[in-house]
Amino acid sequence: MANDASALTGDNLYADPYPVYARLRKEAPVAFFEGTKEYFVTRYDDCRTVGANDRIFGPSGAADRPEARVMGMPNVLTMSGEEHACLRQGIEIDLTAERVRSYVDRLTRPVVQRFVDQIKDKGEANLTMELFEPISVRCIGDVIGLTGTSNDNLVEWFHAMALGLQNVSNDQGVWDRLDAALEDISNQLGALYDVALVKPNNTLMSHVMYGGMPEGKVRSLQEISPTMRVIILGGLQEPGHAAANACAGLLSNSDQAKVMAQDPAAHALRAFDEGLRWIAPIGVTPRVAAMDFDIAGTTIPAGSSVAIVMGSANRDEARFENPEQFDMFRKKKQHVSFGFRPHFCSGHFLSRAMGEIALEEAFRQLPNLRLDPDKELKAKGWRFRGVNVLPARWDA
Repeated sequence: MANDASALTGDNLYADPYPVYARLRKEAPVAFFEGTKEYFVTRYDDCRTVGANDRIFGPSGAADRPEARVMGMPNVLTMSGEEHACLRQGIEIDLTAERVRSYVDRLTRPVVQRFVDQIKDKGEANLTMELFEPISVRCIGDVIGLTGTSNDNLVEWFHAMALGLQNVSNDQGVWDRLDAALEDISNQLGALYDVALVKPNNTLMSHVMYGGMPEGKVRSLQEISPTMRVIILGGLQEPGHAAANACAGLLSNSDQAKVMAQDPAAHALRAFDEGLRWIAPIGVTPRVAAMDFDIAGTTIPAGSSVAIVMGSANRDEARFENPEQFDMFRKKKQHVSFGFRPHFCSGHFLSRAMGEIALEEAFRQLPNLRLDPDKELKAKGWRFRGVNVLPARWDA
């Protein structure tokens, strides 16, 4: 590929992966990326083929992958079979649709109100950093049990981890920042573990320790730490970035923003879901090939790392009409932002419910919400992608 914005390089992917993905879908739908030593699968149908075939494309537990460096192994994403199912039981105790409905308002609305109140009178803000990210971080932090940990502390964790996962250039400063965050995470999780060891409680930390285990048995801290890091990384940022992405899509389309403002409660969930398709917050999920496999004219050799590129699948022209456009009224078709079973995102009910509330209240309480014409909207990342600068104004 020529050296242009659509060439498959780490820099291009980080700045804006969508021109790269569009070209790959057309010219090389299964392409080897030297930067991460993995095969990118970029078309919707091919991603589903790989994602649904857990026997051949099982979870990747390779020690040389960035996930091993950032999260540790084994974790819920690298496990399979009985061990995986048992651990998921613990994670999902409070994350079923029914359980989420029973507490999501109580969890989310006061936090949303707190952050809306902080910006309401200013008439302008970066909605990602000042509203959606803080809401997500605080709510999920509280669910985990990190009620005493500041938002700034939690935000630093996931930024350091996300940068570590995308550190294709092997920047030592990124690794140092990651190591400092991981040490802090270990210390704080250790304290939560000690509390729940004395007496089980209703935190996600406690559920992961005891859930699915025989009576009187508990998982060790060492055993659950990698999985808790997965939950911290995905959980803290995903609902906030998904809401920011959806809000950016709405505000970039004044007609849809107007419709949304007229009845936020009626449209918020639809808008949030379209935001998930338009910019997948978690853009890639890794697998490893158990045997040679032919797909889209390419043989993926046994033992190879494979990246299911959900961010590309969600913009596949063969699946979605005008996929580059945000359109909350598009014909409903399933996207793949929450991954594939048996590794489908455990927190999808909570993420959608939180995102719906955050978007609804933003459009309800910030009158004439619009993009700031004097500032630039910015997004970054490819393994994790979000609108990180969402400059907005409203009538204060």
